[in-house]
Amino acid sequence: MVRRFVLLVISLLPLLAQRPAFESGAVIRSDQGKFHRNTIPQIARLSNGRLFTVWGAFDKDAAIPGKIYGALSADDGRTWSAPRLLIEDSVKMNGDPNILVDGRRVFVFCTRVKRPNTIDKSWTFMIRSEDDGATWSAPSEIVIPRQYVAGKQHNGIKLRDGTYLVGIAWDKWGEKGMAPRTEGEMDLTTGVLVSKDGVKWTVHGAVHTFVEDKLTPGGTNGLCEPSLVELSDGEVLMILRSGDTHHYESRSRDSGLTWSAPKRSALPGHNTPSALFRVQQNSQEIIAVWNSSPLTRYPLSSAISADGGKTWSAPKIIARTEGLQVSYPGVTQANDNTFVAVWQQALPDGGRDIRWARFTREWLLAK
Repeated sequence: MVRRFVLLVISLLPLLAQRPAFESGAVIRSDQGKFHRNTIPQIARLSNGRLFTVWGAFDKDAAIPGKIYGALSADDGRTWSAPRLLIEDSVKMNGDPNILVDGRRVFVFCTRVKRPNTIDKSWTFMIRSEDDGATWSAPSEIVIPRQYVAGKQHNGIKLRDGTYLVGIAWDKWGEKGMAPRTEGEMDLTTGVLVSKDGVKWTVHGAVHTFVEDKLTPGGTNGLCEPSLVELSDGEVLMILRSGDTHHYESRSRDSGLTWSAPKRSALPGHNTPSALFRVQQNSQEIIAVWNSSPLTRYPLSSAISADGGKTWSAPKIIARTEGLQVSYPGVTQANDNTFVAVWQQALPDGGRDIRWARFTREWLLAK
């Protein structure tokens, strides 16, 4: 029996060696019903090895509020379970979800707004699981002393000292009681929610710059939608969406309590966020997934930095369209060390898919 098993493994080695360096597919495809417009996903690996994705789903019927769904993959991101409803409200919209994983403990955060969204008030809600997402608490509000908080599109992280960090941003005009009419009128400041226990959260940091010459009228001003990663030396790097031709960056050396003055990042990008993750095989490296364009939300690319985000490898395109956005990425690593990215992909009929791609470090760095 043992000899037969060994022979079987040997016979499969050529097939395993031929596994593609790049694969892609869909977590959920747009339909003409409750999953018509699937938006702003995130992805994380749970302690049991499964991959977990969350996103906001909007019905074809605009009268139905947006809801937060999740799905699991037991084969490193190639196939996904049926969507599971996680957060809903009968009146207000829920969207922009993200994840924080700490062992078997899993948090999902989202933003709740009025319908229609008048950009004057928002609420942050959270659900929590202690068993890798098998069961969940009821949604509870995280009270944040700001009027309109947005920008929780990137996963929260647990630092090596046990601190939880979740990136947020808030609008200047909401604080003054003057709601902007559109996103293009917003002026956003970025900070982080900090917690030691996942129950009590406090706001730290106020990272802001004013972009004097925005590229597009719909681009937000200030800085928002922060992406976070802890570097190998304990410094935390934050990459921020801006209305400029590049992302901006800020850094913290005290577990997120204070942040450096923002400056232009080496990553080009306009009015769109990025995803960051520290590479498992080499803790000196971090991976980014973002729209590598100074003007559009396409193509979607990825690169690796070995020096804490100061320089990056040549971007490798993982999703390309012409005129339709492929944006709001999330990225993690599967059990086999393959990178798995997710994003929202716009469709000609106004719907959106949640798509995925699997790719290796070797594929990403190959010339």
